[in-house]
Amino acid sequence: MNLMRSPENLVKSLKKSGVIFKSFELISSGEFDYTLTSVNRLKIIFFHIKYLGFQFDSGPNEMTYLTQIGPFFIANSTRFYKNGELNTDVITTYNIGSNMLFINLFFPLIKWAITRNYDNLMVDDMLMRERKGALRKLGISFAKKNDRYTFSETQKINRKNCVYKPSIFNASLSSKVLIKNKVGSAVFEFLTGISDPGGLRGVISKNKLALY
Repeated sequence: MNLMRSPENLVKSLKKSGVIFKSFELISSGEFDYTLTSVNRLKIIFFHIKYLGFQFDSGPNEMTYLTQIGPFFIANSTRFYKNGELNTDVITTYNIGSNMLFINLFFPLIKWAITRNYDNLMVDDMLMRERKGALRKLGISFAKKNDRYTFSETQKINRKNCVYKPSIFNASLSSKVLIKNKVGSAVFEFLTGISDPGGLRGVISKNKLALY
């Protein structure tokens, strides 16, 4: 079978083999960029199903997936649309295919299971995406050689990809200090910077300063 790099062509090819499809969309919005991370794990009631999926880079703003679970084919696409300066809408279209009996019998259950799994996935996924959006608001950008990241580049998690000017640390927000613990005029613990993983916690003990 010739696998074209678009969900429409995948569905069209499988239809010629007698597979019948039904489709639906799921949408997420947030302040994040064009990078997507997926986990091939599906929960149906009490059962956890791990499956092998094929993922294609369909274009600058689209990714395509093909999965087979038993008698079912799932050909879906994820498209990204800018909605404002920092906000992005992510629309995922699912095409579920099988024979006439199975698709009519099991489509509502599969749609329910995928929707529930999608909601659980986005709870964790949105944290990462919104964090990158917050960094962009501070003037931080991310290194990218081409117009989009390749799959191999996303695996290099130890690479320093943040691009920023040292001047962002001279802002008034970064110079504020919140005293958390002191006795008289002696300070034992303080917070400085932004209240996020980039901020600092200082602890003074036995005339030594430790920063976290």
